[in-house]
Amino acid sequence: MARYNAQIFTTPFLYILTCWLLLGGTTVSFCRETDILCLKSIKESIEDPLNSLSSSWIFENNTEGFICRFNGVECWQLDENVVLNIRLSNMSLQGEFPRGIDKCTSLTGLDLSGNEFYGSIPSDIGKMLPYVTSLDLSLNKFSGEFPSSIANMTFLNVLLLNNNRLEGQIPPQITSLSRLKSFSVANNLLSGPLPNFVNVTFSYKNNEGLCGEPLSRCRRSLKFEYPFKSGFVIGYAVSVVSFIVVFVSYFMPWVDVKKGNRKITIKETILLMMRKEKERRETTLEMKSATSSVSLQEKSQEISTWEKFVTRMSFTELSNATDNFSQDNIIGVGKLGTVYKATLPNGWFLALKRFHDPQRYDEDFKSELQMLGQLRHINLVPLLGFSVESNERLLVYKYMSNGNLYDRLHLGEGEAKSALEWPLRSKIAIGLARGLAWLHHNNSSVHLVHLKLNSKSVLLDHNFEPKISNFRSAVQMQTSEPNSTSSSMLIWELELMRCDVHGFGIVLLELITGKDGISIETRYDDCDNQLSNNSSDVCDAIDGSLIGKGFDAEISQFMKVAYDCVQPVLHQKPTMLEVYNKLMAVGAEHGPTYRSESHWHNVL
Repeated sequence: MARYNAQIFTTPFLYILTCWLLLGGTTVSFCRETDILCLKSIKESIEDPLNSLSSSWIFENNTEGFICRFNGVECWQLDENVVLNIRLSNMSLQGEFPRGIDKCTSLTGLDLSGNEFYGSIPSDIGKMLPYVTSLDLSLNKFSGEFPSSIANMTFLNVLLLNNNRLEGQIPPQITSLSRLKSFSVANNLLSGPLPNFVNVTFSYKNNEGLCGEPLSRCRRSLKFEYPFKSGFVIGYAVSVVSFIVVFVSYFMPWVDVKKGNRKITIKETILLMMRKEKERRETTLEMKSATSSVSLQEKSQEISTWEKFVTRMSFTELSNATDNFSQDNIIGVGKLGTVYKATLPNGWFLALKRFHDPQRYDEDFKSELQMLGQLRHINLVPLLGFSVESNERLLVYKYMSNGNLYDRLHLGEGEAKSALEWPLRSKIAIGLARGLAWLHHNNSSVHLVHLKLNSKSVLLDHNFEPKISNFRSAVQMQTSEPNSTSSSMLIWELELMRCDVHGFGIVLLELITGKDGISIETRYDDCDNQLSNNSSDVCDAIDGSLIGKGFDAEISQFMKVAYDCVQPVLHQKPTMLEVYNKLMAVGAEHGPTYRSESHWHNVL
């Protein structure tokens, strides 16, 4: 468990994506048949001068999970032949890209870095590896074009192609990879404009042909230069001719042009042309004005939709409530924006999230507004309103006077920390479980998976009632019938929910141990026997300030629930509804007054 926890805490986002990728649509039985063929194909298609694979990849064993012990192979579960990651870095392997890898249909990570692979990267790699979150082909000898099909790998989080011999342009479609966080093409032979990435760590050095911000400005290609030059010459010629015509029309008025039965002067002809040009310009302006009006109308309709959920507030009044967004009123700074404490004239407090770059984060603003605007629950942070100005985006929340759980547990001093006795921690744990269970299993049409749960995203109001916040990474589930056990989509959603179950388990361990969630890596071996035997004794892992105050047995039961949440076998994790009911059964005396499962459903 120690190794498992260490992996989870060092790569939390990858773990979340791993949970996400259970939607792959590939059944386990199918994977068992194809994943073995996948590894056989890889072994047969590449040269292995150091016998890095030959000594380990032996296919004579037919026991379930035998390939999970192969060098560089990681499985979804140790007792099933379903490959999760293939990591074959720095093994001096040679050959072209192993096309048989497409038979590993549940693969989420591929690392072939530091070898001597050559040839082109398959043009259909996006189809071969549709669910991969991390692709590392760096430090090889791959050549040829940058395959545009990589843009179809919609789950990509990390893409490393540096130190190869790739040529041509970086396909602009790659900017559509919304989950991409790290991208490197350094030390290649690439040319053309750099992609316009947002929120991506991008390395591109030593590609002399690349251009665009922040490098030198891209030159216009010939197909653009030629029309421009030709147009300039033609325009110049037309101007000269026009000047001559005008001169002639004024100083040689006897020159006429015959049109039908009527003669018109050149001067009249020119005036007619000028009138038509004026009409053309007026038409263009009217079209632009109409387009602008449509855009404003669409924006107005969008705001009207938001107003159905929460109140639109005056930016000026909110600005005044924060003393013009004074630094003294800052209570938090995040990736998207800064959070301010606002004081209304009647003495009420609000929390305002002011987005850093409205254009850059406009979609995040809309998503959070629409998502939280439709959700109302005692254990979710209440969204009260919003404000939209030309260059400002604000979200308005209820102010949480006791801050976030992380600060209370790990940064609090004196009375702030001593206030978190076990009855209060029990209340926080049960309230948090109830909020997550409601998000997953409520009877409305909106069901969410948070995917980023930690003690910093749990806010505490004046009564220390926990409020789940930070829904930026949340995903809305699509199942229309959440109680239908026959739905194949529900199977995926239940697996996806386990990501939140794991996050809750870490927060529960923080409440019990008093340790930072990132540092909870050690398996509490000394506790295992005590917990399995329902011993009333407690181990050293439990926060010393909680021991010996009459709650030892209850804390041990909560610890059991936490272990169930973070245990490594994903499909054996409980649902949040099961977690909530278990905690209620143990801590009803100190938790909220929710007594039974039937009552729990009634209050949803």
